Amino acid sequence: MNILQVTPYFAPAWAYGGPPRVVFELSRELVKLGHTVTVVTTDTCDSRQRLEDGHELLDGVEVYRLRNLSNRLAWKQQAFLPLGMRSFFQRAPHYDVIHMHMFRTTLNVAAHRFSLRSGTPYVLSAHGSLPRIMRQKTVKKLFDLAAGDRILRDARALVALSRVEKADYQSAGISGSNIELISNGIDTSPYQNLPLRGAFAKSFGLDGKRLVTYLGRLNARKGLDELLLAFRDVTRVHDDLCLVVAGPDDGYKDRLTKLSDRLLISNRVVFTDFLPPSLKLQLLIDSELVVYPAPREPFGLVPFEALLCGKPVVVSRDSGCGELLAEADAAFTVPPGDPVLLREALLLGLGQNSTTREMVRRGRVLVTERLNWSRVVRAFERTYQAAAAATSPT
Repeated sequence: MNILQVTPYFAPAWAYGGPPRVVFELSRELVKLGHTVTVVTTDTCDSRQRLEDGHELLDGVEVYRLRNLSNRLAWKQQAFLPLGMRSFFQRAPHYDVIHMHMFRTTLNVAAHRFSLRSGTPYVLSAHGSLPRIMRQKTVKKLFDLAAGDRILRDARALVALSRVEKADYQSAGISGSNIELISNGIDTSPYQNLPLRGAFAKSFGLDGKRLVTYLGRLNARKGLDELLLAFRDVTRVHDDLCLVVAGPDDGYKDRLTKLSDRLLISNRVVFTDFLPPSLKLQLLIDSELVVYPAPREPFGLVPFEALLCGKPVVVSRDSGCGELLAEADAAFTVPPGDPVLLREALLLGLGQNSTTREMVRRGRVLVTERLNWSRVVRAFERTYQAAAAATSPT
């Protein structure tokens, strides 16, 4: 098949979290199966850097990067305004299927128009971006009225990462029969030969400390206030702990630093900002426990990466990763927004006993058997084929 992936960010824009990595790995796996894959994206990289716009071949994937009108707007407001978008779709060749990633983007608006004009079917993966929460709620509502509702209705299939996200689609009026439940895949190759412990702790002056780690963007959706409250109480039991909060600031770091000051734990909390993949791996290796307290997160890759590094994890019960890990009894799961129960889970996770080790073992089996890309890419392949074979939307 000839497949077009439409995404506002793409490798190596790792600061944007899981979606650019997932789209890259999915595209690469599709190429391995013999499909032709083209990606149209923007030049954003992170809060300060752009990538070179233009065309490149990346692991067999044709990538077209369009220059954003403003990289600041892209990062701060998630307003991706790529120049040359209309020209790209005017000269686009025939595709068997389009896969749109994220939801409220101008790229998706242009791809939707192209789909209607050319008769090319498309599927959509919202990656958790469907609910009107957090910032710009009015703008999101206006987008949905102008284009978003139509984009959802005309999709041949909508991909949900978990039951959490499937419920989001259904709340938007989408029939369950049009929703495909496909978890993210994980490339396990970086975890086959793990580096020795100690490099991260040494580079950040944390030798002798036991690290409790959060990895992800710093925003109000991630449950970080409750994490700081819970961690404060845990330090009263374990005086050798340090909380590492690693990830790009999404406008919430200042609040968290002030909260850590008020809780008198600022000397035990380290904010690292965004970490490149190699340093992120070193952090996971040096961690005693990894915490992912984000409520209603559609998936969440970090807990699975931690398990591949042999680390126990604590996750929010109503997240996508929480769904899978609870089914496998592979994590300590807690209800969202409860720092008392989160504290108890942290204490259990730090126990390092046979129960914890067995949880980690089950988690590694879950990742290698259920989330491996060879399995996940076949699910996407079937979804694409079914979309291409279906009748056109009315």
